[in-house]
Amino acid sequence: MSPLLLALTLLAAPGRVTPAPTDEAGNMRALLAELIAVDTTNPPGNEAAAAHVAARWLREAGIDSQRVEIAPGRVHLVARLPGTGAARPVLVLAHVDTVPADRSEWASDPWTLTERDGFLYGRGVQDNKGMVAASILALRRLHRSGTPRSRDVVLVLSADEEVGAQAGIDKLLERRPELREAEFALNEGGLTELTADRRRVRFVNLQAAERVSRQVVLKATGPGGHSSVPPPTPSPLVRLAAAVARVGALTFPPRLTPVTRLNVEGRVKVTPGEVDQALQRLVAQPDAPPPEAVDTLARLDPALAAVLRTTCVPTVFHAGTRPNVIPATAEATLNCRLLPDDDVQQVRARIVEAVADPDIQVEMNMKPLDSPASPVGDNAMFRAATAAAAHVWPGAPLFPRMSTGTTESTALRRVGIHAYGIDPFALTPEDARTAHAPNERIPVASLQPGAEFVHRLLVELVK
Repeated sequence: MSPLLLALTLLAAPGRVTPAPTDEAGNMRALLAELIAVDTTNPPGNEAAAAHVAARWLREAGIDSQRVEIAPGRVHLVARLPGTGAARPVLVLAHVDTVPADRSEWASDPWTLTERDGFLYGRGVQDNKGMVAASILALRRLHRSGTPRSRDVVLVLSADEEVGAQAGIDKLLERRPELREAEFALNEGGLTELTADRRRVRFVNLQAAERVSRQVVLKATGPGGHSSVPPPTPSPLVRLAAAVARVGALTFPPRLTPVTRLNVEGRVKVTPGEVDQALQRLVAQPDAPPPEAVDTLARLDPALAAVLRTTCVPTVFHAGTRPNVIPATAEATLNCRLLPDDDVQQVRARIVEAVADPDIQVEMNMKPLDSPASPVGDNAMFRAATAAAAHVWPGAPLFPRMSTGTTESTALRRVGIHAYGIDPFALTPEDARTAHAPNERIPVASLQPGAEFVHRLLVELVK
């Protein structure tokens, strides 16, 4: 399908958007191309170069910005549009760093915004430079409108999100404590889902919670030796491999949190087929989710199934130095994603039980969890997002979600800011899976509606 035909199809279907002025459409494409062209692979990041581009676009609209340099080249950009002070500020957050891209795995240059077969390709077009561009243009439009604002709008283009330990949002909050005064934050992490035929937006999700990422390290030790003399008892490598297999098969009981309950209730109204039948069973038994319904979702919609329980997945294995040496140590890392209100002690106990080897050390950060969900009742953010979605995609319902991955919203929630995530660009599940992958893409027809959604949401929120 050609880009023009795809755009006309979306505009003629339920969920169509009123087109923005042509110059705004051109601005979005041009700014996104500039941002994609700046290689901000993290590490090393090089966010300073992207901040320079953003600052120029803001300055051209008469908006001042400040660079907050945490380390050489690791720059956060902050810009503020003042309001009347009738309400507390809102942060608009988007990160400019990206994961790596191997040119040999791409059909086009990852650092050149490329249109092909109705899609825009480039590293960061989804995660998260598309939102960076939409946020900059939304701020420009708000400023030029001259309409009084009830609250300050603070744009934060952040560094080091993909790694986060050295120069991320926590460091920025230390340097700029006044950012903690915000009532709300608008960030990545939501979902705007296109139907498979790309004719309409099925639903819009506002991220209000996310699972907590915890690393677990398993360590086995033993005498080691020469490979020509097998030991009388299993070596550390063999014991650890068996333990990793057992933990890999471990499943935690499914449970609906308040956020996922609302998500399931929203999805059941707009989801067809076998998935809908599984969702109906969850809605009928929310306090004791039927395992067979969860198993169906795991097969047909793994991302949705993932947020219904805590998960632990083996990701790294280290053992051995030479083919003829039995290693004396073996180590494996598991990445666990805990539901926000899970008991970390109980999770560790389940892992130890699955390891089933008292001589294998189980190391886990036991610091109490602190990733509270943002409120999902009737508040200004939900009202604004609902109104914006109705304007851009009429008929598409909006409801909350828990994201599978971790975003900077976790740090914001820890300091008392009610953070919410959006995905401004309507994607099919197939499109969404290209984030962090070769040939990352968004549909051309989703670009301008996404920019309009960010703008309309902020217009509603500052009334």
